[in-house]
Amino acid sequence: MDRSNSTRLATFARIIRLSLIPSAITTLVILVGGMLYLKQSSIDARELLRSDVQRALDVVAVRLESNVEKLTSAVSTLGTIAGINPNLLSEGFASLASATMHENPGILRISLAPDGVISDVVPREEKARRVGRRLDRFYAQRTASNWARALKKPVIGSHVRLADGTYGFDAYVPITVTTKGVETFWGYLELLIADKAIYRDTVGYQQNLSERGRILVTNLPEAPYAISIRDMSIQARNAEPFLGVKKDFESDAVLRKVNIAGALWQLAGVPKAGWNQPPAHGTLTKTIILLGALIANVPILFTGWMMNARQVALVALDQRNKELLTMSHRLNLALESSRFAVWEIDIDTGTRFWDEWMYELHGLPYDPSSPTANGPGADAWKTNIHPDDLEQAEHALQQTLDSLGVYGDEYRIIDKGKTRYLRHAGLFHQASDGQRKVTGISWDITDDVERTAALTAAKDRIEHNAFHDPLTELGNRRMLDRTLTGLLQRAPDGTGNAAPAIALLHLDLDRFKQINDTLGHAAGDAMLVHAARILKAHTGPDDTVARIGGDEFVIVTAETDEAKLTALSQGIIDAMHQPVDHEGTACRFGVSVGIAISDTATDARALLVNADIALYRAKENGRNRHVFFTETLQSDIVETKRIGDEILAGIENDEFTAWYQPQFDAKTMTLCGVEALIRWEHPRDGILPPATFLSIAKDLNVVAALDAIVLRKALVDMARWTAAGLVVPKVSVNVSAKRLRDPMLTETLTGLSFTQGRLCFELVESIFLDGDDDILMQNIAAIKALGIEIDIDDFGTGHTSVVGLLKIKPNRLKIDRQLVSPMTTSVREQALVRAIIEIGHSLGIETVAEGVDTLAHVDMLATLGCDALQGYALSKPLSAAEFARFAHSESGFRTEAMLPAEFGMPLAS
Repeated sequence: MDRSNSTRLATFARIIRLSLIPSAITTLVILVGGMLYLKQSSIDARELLRSDVQRALDVVAVRLESNVEKLTSAVSTLGTIAGINPNLLSEGFASLASATMHENPGILRISLAPDGVISDVVPREEKARRVGRRLDRFYAQRTASNWARALKKPVIGSHVRLADGTYGFDAYVPITVTTKGVETFWGYLELLIADKAIYRDTVGYQQNLSERGRILVTNLPEAPYAISIRDMSIQARNAEPFLGVKKDFESDAVLRKVNIAGALWQLAGVPKAGWNQPPAHGTLTKTIILLGALIANVPILFTGWMMNARQVALVALDQRNKELLTMSHRLNLALESSRFAVWEIDIDTGTRFWDEWMYELHGLPYDPSSPTANGPGADAWKTNIHPDDLEQAEHALQQTLDSLGVYGDEYRIIDKGKTRYLRHAGLFHQASDGQRKVTGISWDITDDVERTAALTAAKDRIEHNAFHDPLTELGNRRMLDRTLTGLLQRAPDGTGNAAPAIALLHLDLDRFKQINDTLGHAAGDAMLVHAARILKAHTGPDDTVARIGGDEFVIVTAETDEAKLTALSQGIIDAMHQPVDHEGTACRFGVSVGIAISDTATDARALLVNADIALYRAKENGRNRHVFFTETLQSDIVETKRIGDEILAGIENDEFTAWYQPQFDAKTMTLCGVEALIRWEHPRDGILPPATFLSIAKDLNVVAALDAIVLRKALVDMARWTAAGLVVPKVSVNVSAKRLRDPMLTETLTGLSFTQGRLCFELVESIFLDGDDDILMQNIAAIKALGIEIDIDDFGTGHTSVVGLLKIKPNRLKIDRQLVSPMTTSVREQALVRAIIEIGHSLGIETVAEGVDTLAHVDMLATLGCDALQGYALSKPLSAAEFARFAHSESGFRTEAMLPAEFGMPLAS
């Protein structure tokens, strides 16, 4: 027994010895092969992991682009309105911007910036803080806004920290205006977008104490991925990401660049658990390798099994990559924008693929268990299409299938009694297996259609208001000008022949002022509305009726027969003459009518002038009548010429002089200056105010000469007062637009003798309609250099902008009497005067009120913060000698005796 056991042991030992080298070789081969396999598996796992991170970055990039495009597109609609008419956007900016922000909560602020300077802001609580700021104030703003202007499309800017500790992005939407085919830059819409709105629907992200924010990709089953983002548009910001951490960009991260509204962002993605993750089944593989090394007698079988397992894994990996490529293709299309439906048509088989959202958009039931779950039949997709759109929808799709081209269409869906608008886009492509398909997306544009309709209605309302009087709903002066220009330039047969004759009736209500003054503005408004009804009732549908002034109306008609025009005018006069009851009071007023026919005028202005001359004659003849313009009325021109000749003679004979109306400090009521006003010492008619001759002087082009006379005499009088011990703080002299544009103005002023700071030039507001006049701007600069101050006269009635004020930098704004006079009884005028005073103070500009005719004006303007007052309540215009006596009096300006009785202006009690 012992010998038998010894034999077995010897045999086993011999086998061991004989198989030692083969076993060692086999074991070594297995171990080396196993190590190589593990290494390759680790490489494959790492590459697969990088591929998953890259797909995650693609998803984030597409959704970021979609979110930014959606937000900027919502505001670009406002830019489209401004491109049509910037005034439309300026007038309705607050409501349009508020509506846009309401529909897009991610937009925190919208600012309107003509020429890069913010003029209006929504929300309104930020307006006072931001209005007047320039978009080129900081480098980042200047770079982004300039880039938006160069690209002519929205550009996203810097990542900024908000007051509540959150973050956002500023963006700039350029606005261009096309006039007569020429496109010009107008300004910007500046946006502040919450960063959460940009990251929305991308991937989840969390906030922690050590990092500003980091995206965690959790929509893939393998592992979460951390994603960081930084802006590559400006090199100076490369080092610091605005989302995530800087180390992600320095590690072996997957990087992707994406263009976001003109900005270049870089995304970095890394697995949260790191790159060195063990491959799947790593432990099992090691166990098998060890078992293979132990089972030395089956090395070939074991090695074959290992190779076979690896081949199976590679085949599975290749199949998975193909599936992922197909899914990625569909996903990229679906994620171009939120809530997109995906569809596909196999051209050869006619089968359709629809996702669930496509069924919902078309109002069709979706049953995953149904045989048609993947797509409807050839006719089922047409079920709910609007009957009026069905033929066009079929034709558009069939044309794409026949031409193998691009598909684009819109049609309506009727679903449960409601109409929905859908837009579709698709593209032909041939798959790797040779199948020909058209793949596309569809989305609901109902909100966009409704929003466009609302904006169109708003535009129509704004345009209507721009050309109509709000009280009477008649046309206004702008409509009249447009109508006259069109009628007088239009040939009846389109051959360039003379325009057809038209008649223009200029109407002015008689005794309307008495009703307005005695019964109040409400009664006056009621009379105007009543008059408008009469005019509408007596005119035809092709006639134009417009209100061009307080109680002035114009009728434009193609009827030129004098008998019929007489009947029309008399009918209106008779109807107007009837008493009108207003709150129990019978109001009576009449109307005077001046009539001109286009045969007597070559343009709209001349036609209006002729009708106005006829109206003037009707009033001269006793009112409540009509008069045709005739050659007889031309005799008035002779009178005008006589006055013109006397004006020229008066300049030569030194008949024009300066009178002075004092200005008083609103707080202390002390004298703070005077305004020099021109008077004509007519040898026959005595002292004449400018109203009797200034309009004719303008026609003679001698206003600049009259300005020079007033300036010269004012300096002489000021020197005399100073010599007599009377120091006048400041003398203001009016300067006409023509003289201000005189290239020789500076040379003329250099020879004058005056004390710097005591001479002021008053410039009418309308001068600054042409703010780019080089000579004008040079003369203003030279005037300031000589120590002459600048006042803007008649402010509030012209078109001066805040930008114009900043450019001119005047010392004072003179609020026009048209705003000051009614402010004691009108809340609207009070608000306008208060706004002008606040604007002036905010810009460091003093304000002077003209037309202060009652003590009530004095009290109210002082309360509102006006700096200086001028008007008949304080003093009428005085000659140089009268002013010297007045200025030496300590209380003369406070008494009613200084108010001329002929003006009939009572002082407030």
